Amino acid sequence: MSHNYPEVDPILKKFLKKYGWMYIPGFAFLLLNSRITNLAPAVLGDAIGMLEQGCSRTQIFSQAVLLVGIAVAVFLSFFLFRMFIIMNSRRMEIFFREELFRKLQSLPQSFFSRWRSGDMMAFAVNDVNAARQVFGPVVAMGSRGIFTGLIAIWSMAVSCSPKMTVLALLPLPFCIWATIALGKRVHRRSRRSQDLFQQISGFINESIMGMKVIKSFAREDEWQERYSDLSDSMRDANVRLNDASALLGPITAVSFGVSYAVALIMGGRRVLSGEMELATLVAFLGYLLLIQQPVAMFGRLMNMVQRGAASYQRLMSIYREPSVPEFDRVSRGALPGSGIEAKNLSFTYPGARRPALENVSFRLEPGKILGIAGGTGSGKSTLAALLLKLRTAEPGMLFVGGEDVTELSAVDLRDAIAYVPQDGFLFSASIRDNILFYAPGRDDADMRRAAQLSSICREIEAFPQGFDTQVGERGTHLSGGQKQRIALARALVRDPEILILDDTLSAVDNLTEQAIVSALRAELQGKTALLISHKLSALRHADNILFLDDGHVAEQGTHEELMALDGLYRDAWERQAREAAAGQEGRAEA
Repeated sequence: MSHNYPEVDPILKKFLKKYGWMYIPGFAFLLLNSRITNLAPAVLGDAIGMLEQGCSRTQIFSQAVLLVGIAVAVFLSFFLFRMFIIMNSRRMEIFFREELFRKLQSLPQSFFSRWRSGDMMAFAVNDVNAARQVFGPVVAMGSRGIFTGLIAIWSMAVSCSPKMTVLALLPLPFCIWATIALGKRVHRRSRRSQDLFQQISGFINESIMGMKVIKSFAREDEWQERYSDLSDSMRDANVRLNDASALLGPITAVSFGVSYAVALIMGGRRVLSGEMELATLVAFLGYLLLIQQPVAMFGRLMNMVQRGAASYQRLMSIYREPSVPEFDRVSRGALPGSGIEAKNLSFTYPGARRPALENVSFRLEPGKILGIAGGTGSGKSTLAALLLKLRTAEPGMLFVGGEDVTELSAVDLRDAIAYVPQDGFLFSASIRDNILFYAPGRDDADMRRAAQLSSICREIEAFPQGFDTQVGERGTHLSGGQKQRIALARALVRDPEILILDDTLSAVDNLTEQAIVSALRAELQGKTALLISHKLSALRHADNILFLDDGHVAEQGTHEELMALDGLYRDAWERQAREAAAGQEGRAEA
């Protein structure tokens, strides 16, 4: 492996340690195949010599049977070496894909904000396959071509004439040089083609996800034009790539055309003068054909190598990404406690000019509820991300169970916490599978109880297939409020030590919200919970409420204490009360 990418060496060593032994019998059968292949020209030459000197039908038949035997042996050895080497490259493809997926799971949230899901699909499908071809077909066919060619050259020199062999192969260095020169051009154009493939994959994936928005704003024509531009660019890139690749075949054909001409002229003269037998010349031309085949394939293999190298470099750009430092910490099992404390907690997103959180301090005792409110961009969701280690806090600022989160395993933290994000992401599966995602061992009774607490059970049972209803990709068959409540049920069925609800009820009407809050009030007795919401009515009964403003704690206290302050919290409460009253009047008039 290249020393420019030391991070990949352990991955390759891990694979070779497990499956590297398969290359040994593979190369053994490959060498056997090369040697048997080189027997055919000699046997054919002998047959021609027998015909020239006069022979019986039995002798010719025996030579024909020998040729058939050689063909069968070539087939068997060819099948066996491909079975070991090509099959191993398929194992490597699966191994690399699994390692890529494992790597993606270890990357911080900031990585996925820079890359689109379509880009990841291109890496996992197109690039892994291109890299696999280097370790499979390129290694197998390249090695076979080298061994077969070397044996053929040696046979030509020994059975005929070293001088004639050298003269016949004079065009070969030019052919190889031209192929390498073209290979550099193929590499550049291949990289461009693969980059465009990534862009198109990302564009298609994003377009499918956002099709409702595209149609709602009647932007189909504009989107079609953007796709056509990308498609045209990829077509042009592939045409330029094929233009460069198409020269490889003619160069090989012309070079070996000269080689055959030299062999025929020199060999013909020697046959006519009696210095060489016709059988020897036939065998010589047969060996030359064996050399031509791998050289002709050399251009195609170079193309595959260049494509594989470009893909490998792209994969390395993912493998070189720093993982979440705590991802690989040894799990210690259950957390020592569920209390949460922040001490002058500050956090700034990479590239941001101002901190998202600054000098935030609070203490949440186990079994208590902390409400977090504030305007858009005030830092509410950032606090949840830091607790889950989706973002990395500085040491000494955030504690769970009395221990610094930087010293805790991310796996342990996330096992103890049930998190419900605002978007209520659902997997393309049934409602049952989505609710039991956190706790697949729970029974139907637990699932229904969680759905009842989330005020979604009746709506689910009204569906024709009930809990077995398929939600569609990302929950497209459901409304926003239904998705949020199913996501809430998914968290509640787990019975977590710590529950984080990040604006979970934003898409729910006020009546349903009050029903859920009332149900949760009894359910959360004795549990530690963070309720993040812009709806202050959802936080009214919290033991403590933080009102954030521009990343700072502007006000802190119970609902009654904050109302008595007559500050930002009270202004927001009264404004939301007026909006709710106006909404009820509007519905009454309707």
